[in-house]
Amino acid sequence: MENAKQEEKRDCVRAALCVDVQFSVLDAHQYEAIRDKRDTQPPRFVKLMKQSVPGEVENYRAGRAFESNLIDFLIQIEDKLDRVLKLLARQERCDEGLFWGQGLDISGSGMRILCDKAVKPGQILDASFRISRYPVVSLQVFGKVARVSPVQDDGKQRHEIALEFLDLDEDYKEWIISYVFQIQREAIRREKERKKTGK
Repeated sequence: MENAKQEEKRDCVRAALCVDVQFSVLDAHQYEAIRDKRDTQPPRFVKLMKQSVPGEVENYRAGRAFESNLIDFLIQIEDKLDRVLKLLARQERCDEGLFWGQGLDISGSGMRILCDKAVKPGQILDASFRISRYPVVSLQVFGKVARVSPVQDDGKQRHEIALEFLDLDEDYKEWIISYVFQIQREAIRREKERKKTGK
């Protein structure tokens, strides 16, 4: 019982997520079909460096511009290919295509997205985004819309979506939780440095 409570607390810890999120709205039949197909495929982690434990990054040698540029180039190609393949695979009406949003924060149980697309609570989203560049970790998750709040952003009406993850792969969950704790450690380190220097 105590372990279950600790696991639940781990899942609910949040961190900022300033990334682009691509998503599409699914009906129940589409969700089941895609989920069943995805269950037969391994999680999509692009690992460009040795890593033994999720979230534990080996020492990356700074100043190696070639590797950094190569990784950025590969990421851009992957994004473009993903988008082209999704557009080619879609057999739906034009207004039910792909949408873009901005990730706000994330935890092991869900995330928040800011976007222009109006969705309704209870709808299912198929979302893809990247949480790490070194190593590259691209995630594709299902989420149920738990809450939608209207937001004014630079005079424009936008929507803040609270998404609850569905059928989240355990590896994905561990990567997300590792990312959250890494961001928190970095924030604590920055705060200590700020206090130390008095700035």
